[in-house]
Amino acid sequence: MSEMHEEQPNLSLHRFGPAAALTGLVGTGVVVAGMFSGTKEAWHAYIFAFVVWASLSLGSLGLLLLMHTVNGKWGLPVLRLMEAAASKRSLALLALLFTPILYTVLTGQGILYQWADPNVVAADHVLQAKSWYLNAGGFTIRAAAYFLLWFFLSGLLSASTLRQDKSMDTKERDKRANWAAPGIVLFVLSITFSFTDWVMSLEPHWSSTMYGVWWVVGMALMAYAFVTIIATLNKGKAPYAGIVTSDWTRDMGNLLLTFTMLWGYTALSQYLIIWSGNLPEFITYYVNRSKGGWNAIGMAIMLGQFFFPFFCLLSPRIKAQAPLLAKLCGWILVMRLLDMYYVITPAMRGTPMPSPWDFIALLGIGGLWTFAFCSTVGKSSLMPTYDPRLLEASAHAH
Repeated sequence: MSEMHEEQPNLSLHRFGPAAALTGLVGTGVVVAGMFSGTKEAWHAYIFAFVVWASLSLGSLGLLLLMHTVNGKWGLPVLRLMEAAASKRSLALLALLFTPILYTVLTGQGILYQWADPNVVAADHVLQAKSWYLNAGGFTIRAAAYFLLWFFLSGLLSASTLRQDKSMDTKERDKRANWAAPGIVLFVLSITFSFTDWVMSLEPHWSSTMYGVWWVVGMALMAYAFVTIIATLNKGKAPYAGIVTSDWTRDMGNLLLTFTMLWGYTALSQYLIIWSGNLPEFITYYVNRSKGGWNAIGMAIMLGQFFFPFFCLLSPRIKAQAPLLAKLCGWILVMRLLDMYYVITPAMRGTPMPSPWDFIALLGIGGLWTFAFCSTVGKSSLMPTYDPRLLEASAHAH
């Protein structure tokens, strides 16, 4: 049985690697050149693109931790996709791409972060009060700790599943559950602190206690839609033929519905808590996004990221048909991109109109990320063989 799985093709995703690498090198090179030539919009685009692709990797890591904690069957067909998205190779790439952002902090420039500029801090009592946390040394040490933790969790889980593929030892599954349960706690804490450092501190005069959970749910929704769209679009190809059934797509659709509802709950909770408090130091986030056309984007996100997918995912027909679910996943990915643009960009620009730099940065960093993803997927069988539940489904299909 395992020999049958080892012979299965892996959709040849690695063939996209060279084109992705070329696109990534050219696009990233152009945007970095723009950044260090003094173009502020290039810096703004860079951090936006970095957060988008980092969210895809980190969302996949969170899903892996969840899957191994509950031993969910739903994640088996897309396990290798999640492992590739959250691989040490992808995380190492993100750590390398983080260095320009770190550079602005260590050199005391306020291109991205006001609190990194000593001249701005000297004239701002709020930033002075937060300087015990928002400082170059703490920012650097914490960033290193985040990446080390993510490397550790990713390597631990993927190495265990690959070992079990060879040994078929069920003790590996129990070990992963024991590691993943506390790993989820550490993961949520790391996301809370990292996105407080990297995104919330772009607007250092405000804060939110819901911010970390809000990002965790959003990136999980994004990663889940990403791996689901790959599996559903390749339903008729090995190794997905016979495994991506209507029962499995219903499970994926139900989980997408769950994450959509959780995103709506956390987004609404944050809004109600902050707006009802009506304190100047907290409401600046929403005030800045109610001007200059940003409110229209906020309304589009509310309708497009919550209401539309929510009602679609209530339909058994959409969840049972892979092509329809794939289209909905594509819609969710577009809305996640718009949502992150809405969260990040108003902290740096007053206009909602995208800049050409935004597209260059997204393509550049996205190309490098896609190369890392595709090259990792091509290293092992796309379908794990250690779980008898998946083997039974595959045997039935054949």
